[in-house]
Amino acid sequence: MTTLVIDRSSAQPSFALFKGTDFICKHTWQGEPTRAPEWMADLRAKLMEHLEPLTSITSFVSGLGPGSFSGIRACLAAMNGMALPTKTPVYGVASAAALAYEQPEDLVTVVGDARRNRLWCVTYRNDPVGKRLTLINGKTPSHTADDFQLIEADKLASIVPDGSRIVSTDWCRLEAVLKSQFDTSCLRQHPVYVSAEQIGRLALAEKSALKLEPSPIYLHPAV
Repeated sequence: MTTLVIDRSSAQPSFALFKGTDFICKHTWQGEPTRAPEWMADLRAKLMEHLEPLTSITSFVSGLGPGSFSGIRACLAAMNGMALPTKTPVYGVASAAALAYEQPEDLVTVVGDARRNRLWCVTYRNDPVGKRLTLINGKTPSHTADDFQLIEADKLASIVPDGSRIVSTDWCRLEAVLKSQFDTSCLRQHPVYVSAEQIGRLALAEKSALKLEPSPIYLHPAV
């Protein structure tokens, strides 16, 4: 089984390729993801360097965010287009879940800027032995908006459990807000971006994490 994983939810969009559970290759683009199609040509070229045409892909996995509205939509649209000729399945995993999955701490809270003076956040628990990811309430993540909370920026500390490590892809925008509510020892004091490789490792380790016919994770109603 050959799995192509793409995440375009953050300022470091990337792809990764797996054969079975073996990692084959990856590539990271620098800069905010756009809807411009040049990245698809670049992706095809990178795959051909490893003698992997799109027709060899047996499953696609996309990062679902939360994150860049345009980036996630463009990623899913591209994947569905690539999968259509061969009816290859397309799955999705919350990018925030994959980010937490790769952290060394038992409790990880992922926070992002939801705009309109709101933050989105979710706390995950890592099982250090079984390397299993659950929500703080012990439930299996649904990888939908239901896993996340939307809260006023100045009230974040009221819902983050003690002992949780706090990470954010939006650190540059949220640094002042986070430092005003938490001791710096709780904070990863730089932007932490998810990678397609991390998403692939979570998807391959926990089959229940895969969402068939996925939708982007949006925290605000569409306007």
